[in-house]
Amino acid sequence: MPRLIGAAQTSVYGEAISENYTSSGSFTAPATREVELLVVAGGGGGAQNPSPAYIGGGGGAGGVAHGTTYPIVRNTTYPITVGGGGAVNTNGANSVFNNPISAPETVTASGGGYGGVQSVAGGAGVSGGAGGSGGGGSGTGNTGGPPGPGGASNQANPAGGLTGYGAAGSAGVGGPTYSGGGAGGGAAPDVGGPATGAPNWPDTNPANYPNPQAGGQGGEGKQFPAFPGVGTDNQNSTPGTGYFGGGGGGGGVTNTPPFGGPHRTFPQSGGGGHGSYNAGSSAGLANTGGGGGGNNGIFGGDAGGSGFVGIRADYVFDASSCWDLRSVYRQIKNGDWQAG
Repeated sequence: MPRLIGAAQTSVYGEAISENYTSSGSFTAPATREVELLVVAGGGGGAQNPSPAYIGGGGGAGGVAHGTTYPIVRNTTYPITVGGGGAVNTNGANSVFNNPISAPETVTASGGGYGGVQSVAGGAGVSGGAGGSGGGGSGTGNTGGPPGPGGASNQANPAGGLTGYGAAGSAGVGGPTYSGGGAGGGAAPDVGGPATGAPNWPDTNPANYPNPQAGGQGGEGKQFPAFPGVGTDNQNSTPGTGYFGGGGGGGGVTNTPPFGGPHRTFPQSGGGGHGSYNAGSSAGLANTGGGGGGNNGIFGGDAGGSGFVGIRADYVFDASSCWDLRSVYRQIKNGDWQAG
């Protein structure tokens, strides 16, 4: 018979967990419990073409998977893959939190889609690539043609109680001559802004829109408040306040505002690069999953930003004043007990 004073109780104990992975590695669970898990894939690359006459779309953000009750098991090592950002015209790489105990609970965030770019004068525009968030479709070159559609989002809801986040990219603009590229989708979820539409910058004059030479504004990222100090803030700057997965802006036809794609200004977030013209675009920010900005032709687009994996759990200690002494012994032996 166990020796008791009062009713038998079970203690619950766990140290706080705060782990950030900006490159691949592994995590060994210190206790059996539930954690908050965030998995962000690499962003897609913006579009580039050997000819200066074609306007490219922005890269889609890397897909995001997030949940607050993911189960981990004490002393189990979980391999982690942090996906790299895609080079120009290339999807970003997946990020993966592998579960060696339960393969169906392995969590995958899908790499962002590449920005599309027209490759034949007068031909049809090219779709942005499908990905966690889709890439923006191409605009048109100097001989015109129909626009390229935005790429689809293929980010699923992973097992383990997580939710997937991503959005489609926006279409480019068709027309008789040069026109802007579509934008990559963002994790908010936010479809990339229309390539003819007014972006929501504080200094935008709506009278300039719609305009077929404007590049689309990258889709907005999503904030995860348990991850301060990483990602970006709501103005796309670092150190961040937990925004990830911003889409890249589409290429415009001139660098003269407002036709060069998104600025890095409020309220866009999540590390997406801005699109531009004649070497004015920028890459997605590292470890945000941001899509790369689109550009025109030989001046190229830019790469997507690499991904991120984060794990969080609060300190837990919950017990009454009385315990089964055999239960206390087992917990001390297993390293799960902390005396008050």
